[in-house]
This record gives sequence, structure tokens and C-alpha cells, in this order.
Amino acid sequence: MTEKQPIALVVSDIDNTIADKFNGWGNALDSALDKLAKLHKRDRKDIEQDLLAHVPESVKHISGPYIGKDLRSDVACTPSLKPSSPEMEKEQEKIFHEWDKDRSEVSLYAGVLPTINKIKASGAKLVLYTDSRESVCVPRLAKMGITADMIDALYVQPDLKDGQIIRKPVKGVANDFRAALGDKLVLLDPKTNKPHPKNMQRILDDMGVKDPKTAVMVGDNIRADGTGAIAVGMNFAWQKQGTVIDEPTNRCYRTFCQDPNYKLTAAEHLEQMNDTNRPTAVLNGFADLNKFYRFTAQNTKQSAFLTAALSKKARTNR
Repeated sequence: MTEKQPIALVVSDIDNTIADKFNGWGNALDSALDKLAKLHKRDRKDIEQDLLAHVPESVKHISGPYIGKDLRSDVACTPSLKPSSPEMEKEQEKIFHEWDKDRSEVSLYAGVLPTINKIKASGAKLVLYTDSRESVCVPRLAKMGITADMIDALYVQPDLKDGQIIRKPVKGVANDFRAALGDKLVLLDPKTNKPHPKNMQRILDDMGVKDPKTAVMVGDNIRADGTGAIAVGMNFAWQKQGTVIDEPTNRCYRTFCQDPNYKLTAAEHLEQMNDTNRPTAVLNGFADLNKFYRFTAQNTKQSAFLTAALSKKARTNR
């Protein structure tokens, strides 16, 4: 039996790595579009093309679908979908409410919590790293049941307004979660989206990891998650479970995603695989990390470095 590789740092993507975001998003949007078509007595394809025709220029730089991140705003930008009566406006608002509720129901994949507990019990570090904005990511994690004591840091993209970093308010358990995170919540340079290796190196430095071979990046996207990790010498575990896409989700992505490099299925991700992002392990679930790696604490010198790095980072974020 092959000996498991010792790992002192697990860096994990969030969406479609520890929880299913794609299918929740796709099913919610698919249902909402059917309801809008029925309400306006129009063909759904016509509505989809109308929505795309009125996408603001400010949205066209994003990776992923242009429609469906904020359906209210998408519809508000489309004149033909303006309600013709107060009754119709009320029905349309009901559609938005149901869409918002459906897309927010994101839960952790089976096996994630036990694996997180095992990582933490071993003394190894666990970091979450995402391209999602702070105001989107923090509420989502709070709803999933992730708590501040489960992770050593959360690296997110900041919210922007007119090119400037802002801190959007969050409510309820999300606000409690953000407060509990404190200095563990790190806002990244907005110019360094995945797979920029600068972020991976920063995480290694902040966590005091001298040998990148004792760290693993876990993610569903071979290009976005793998390239940055391999560039700095880390292991890359491809979470293949996140590439299982149902038909409504596939339909919505094919309609609204204009980025030819954006991949969904396992076969599409494999098309982008090369020596710069080749996985060192393939997982059929987050819990499969246990098959390949032995979690272990960092040495004393690394732990001392970590304390100093986080203290310096906290001063920088203020």
C-alpha cells in the first residue's frame, strides 16, 4: 500500500468543492425563467435573448454567466420585462423571492464536515480560498454551517464600487460569522483572480509553510485551481464531484455564459489539463483527501512564523 503524503496545510476552494453551487444556481434560475415566460406570455428563448441583449457593459468582464447573479437587476435592465400592472409587478416580485430562496439553499457535500474535523484534530491548517466577493461568500458559508473555529483563514475577493474596495453590510448569522473571523478574513488584491500564483504564494507565506509539498490545493476547476498551486510547487487535488452538472444547470450556463474558457463538465476541464495544472490526486468527494494524504501539524518554527505573518496581515488589512 502506498504511503500517504504528509500534509500540513489544506487550501480549499468553496463553490463546487465543499458545496454544490452550480446546480442550486442553475435549478433556481431555470425555474424562474419558466415562470417569467408564463407571466409575460412570451417564449422563454425570446426572454433569454432579451436579457442578454441588455447586459450592462460593467458586467461583461466577469467570468461565468452574465445573467443570474442578480435576477432583479437583470430584469430591471430589460425594458420589455417591465410589469404592465401592479398585479403583474406583485407576481414578478414573488418570482424573484422564490428564486432568491431557492438559490440560497446551498449545503455542504457529504463527508466535508468529518474531513474538516479530522484536518483540525491533526493540527494541520485549513484555509478557504475563493474568487467570490466577500458579501456573497460570507453569508453562504454561514448558511452552510461553517464556523470561524473550523478554519485558519478565509481569502476572498473584495466588493468594489467605482473601482474602490468597500465593505458591504451583511446580516444575521453572516454578520456574526464575519465578526468571529476577525483577522482570519483576508481581502485579496482584486487584480489577482485565480489562477494568479501570487495568491497561492501569499497563503503559503501567511501560513508559515516553507515546503510547498506539505500543502495541497483542493478545487473543482483544473485551470483556475490547479495552475496557481502547481506554479508554487503545491499538490493539487481535483475535486471531480464538482463537475457533475444536471440538465437545467447545463442549459442555463450554455445560454448565459459568454466566456469560451469557462468549463463545467469533467470532460471540458480535462481538455484544459496540461503539465502546468495536472492534478496530483483525483477526488470523487472531499472526503477522498483521506485516501491520499496524512494530515499533520506544522513544525514549531513554522507555527511561530504563522503567528507573525497573521499579525502583519491584520495590520495591513486595517
